Amino acid sequence: MRYLAILECPVIFSGENQYGMTSMDMCPSVGITRGLVSRHVKVVDARVIVVSIWDSEFCAKLFFDPAWYEKAGILWGDLYQLRLDEIEEARVA
Repeated sequence: MRYLAILECPVIFSGENQYGMTSMDMCPSVGITRGLVSRHVKVVDARVIVVSIWDSEFCAKLFFDPAWYEKAGILWGDLYQLRLDEIEEARVA
């Protein structure tokens, strides 16, 4: 079953944190990240919104692991939201 991840976070630049990372560095990349089917990015009012579709819950949670959450907390504090949900696919008869 496919899996959906929606990340909303502030735009940060590499010089603004101890990791030298940008907000996009925290996002999965198509063709690189295991199990990522598609990724759609939009920036609105200095906030990044990333919608990604995964092959499975396992793959999504492999990327959004405890280390990712720890780093997200340091980079964005409580200014980010991550939603993970199953995608119910209609069965074709």
